Amino acid sequence: MVIHGSALSPETRSKAFVGGTLFDGTGRPPTRDSVVVIEAERIVAVGERGQIEVPEGTETIDITGKTVIPGLIDAHLHFLEMGMRMMRTVDLSQTKSIKEAQNEIMDKLSQTKKGEWVLGRGWDDSKWEDRRYINKWDLDPFSPDHPVVLTRVCGHMITLNSKAMEIAGIIKDTPNPPGGRVDKSPEREPTGVLRDAGQLISPFIPEKTAELALEGLKLANEHALSLGCTGIHDAGLGEFGIMAYQTALEEGVMKVRVNVMWRGDLAVSIGSVGLQSGFGNEMLRLGPAKILMDGSLGARTAALYEPYEDDPSTKGLTLMTDEELNKQVQMIHDQGSQLAIHAIGDHGIDLVINAIEAALKSSPRKDHRHRIEHCELLSTDQIERISRLGIVASMQPNFVGEWSGPDSLYEARLGKRRLRQNNPFRTLLDEGIRVPFGSDGMPFHPLYGIHSAVNHYIKDSRISVEEAVKCFTLDAAYSAFEDDIKGSIEPGKLADITVLEKDLVEVPSEEIKDVLVCMTMVNGEILYSKD
Repeated sequence: MVIHGSALSPETRSKAFVGGTLFDGTGRPPTRDSVVVIEAERIVAVGERGQIEVPEGTETIDITGKTVIPGLIDAHLHFLEMGMRMMRTVDLSQTKSIKEAQNEIMDKLSQTKKGEWVLGRGWDDSKWEDRRYINKWDLDPFSPDHPVVLTRVCGHMITLNSKAMEIAGIIKDTPNPPGGRVDKSPEREPTGVLRDAGQLISPFIPEKTAELALEGLKLANEHALSLGCTGIHDAGLGEFGIMAYQTALEEGVMKVRVNVMWRGDLAVSIGSVGLQSGFGNEMLRLGPAKILMDGSLGARTAALYEPYEDDPSTKGLTLMTDEELNKQVQMIHDQGSQLAIHAIGDHGIDLVINAIEAALKSSPRKDHRHRIEHCELLSTDQIERISRLGIVASMQPNFVGEWSGPDSLYEARLGKRRLRQNNPFRTLLDEGIRVPFGSDGMPFHPLYGIHSAVNHYIKDSRISVEEAVKCFTLDAAYSAFEDDIKGSIEPGKLADITVLEKDLVEVPSEEIKDVLVCMTMVNGEILYSKD
């Protein structure tokens, strides 16, 4: 990468990327040997070399052999939580067995004062040699004096040791909470495994602090920029999280743009002061209300019509009744806000479509852009209804990369027949449905998401690189009502731009995940440079 002109600085008013292959975010074929001219915080000219004149005095960045794309937007991520976890949580995502997870926790215990909590996250039984959930009996022998809480990668299952259960008062007679489940042995003894029942332990875990949130957001912002990510949608924040982002913005910590999904239980308080989705500015904006309808496939709590292939005793869980969902959806819709409803299983998805359809029938609204988050296991009829109702399907292609294929988690949970219905990106796009891509932090890595969509295990569900880039850029911006200002490299749009180290036209599809980011620009300023 060669830069002509004076040294780059935030004060530079005019820059041009020259020579790279351009994927402009619209889904159009790439432009080879492109020119992108930026003046201050806006893109002012885009085209092929020879067609676009670079103004005199412009700092020219030669990116021949590289790719230029719009800044990537992760449309579903727990960004604040990720940052705070980087500060205080044991990362179990790379463990390959329960023994390795135990070793990680024992190492943390050796550095922790007696009585203090030890938190871990990211364990994935589908990638362990043991192929089972970790339980209290795996933890108790070496943690009698510390409460231990280990959250599965999906966030819908938590394992506690006996000390943590003692503090929370979880005993043989503890009933299942609404929509959740406390796993018990044949003798009715709690195993330490909670499925979508985190409310039983969360009040006892030490509170997060404003200082922790601020430091965590600093780390999360730097990590996002290194991945070419210029915007995120943080999925499901309460008062603490919203205030943390406001403080971070005031303190100059925020480098990427944030769309805040607020928890649905805040609807009354937010509606009472007249706030709606869209309030804010180009850096921090109030997004949709986030509601949970079911759980996850990994925890066997996603709501299915047919039993789980590897556990015929269950069809998963719904986290509220149909009536409760319909009432909440109608109230938020009538307030003029957008909805983002978590639904993974085909049964859960049907209940969400029904609720949105009823709200629209009662109070018609054009261009509502209500979202179904995850939207994984879909029937042909559901896809048709989603298209007809103008619902946005917010999906995570990296799930395909992580859990598809022979002997995978998806195949184990769903069987081969239903596996073909899972994450059908090709069909959704062909139906004209907007499909913003996110990661849910599993893992947070947009290029891996693009790779996973292009190399989908089900060949009929694969999409092109151009389409996958659009899902991570323009469709993500569309899902936040921001496609008029960002999401594509077009004149007049904000200069949020990512440069990749290789030409994606030349990169074999199976190597996309290995392509690195060499530069990330937000608002016309280069905030990350690999060199």
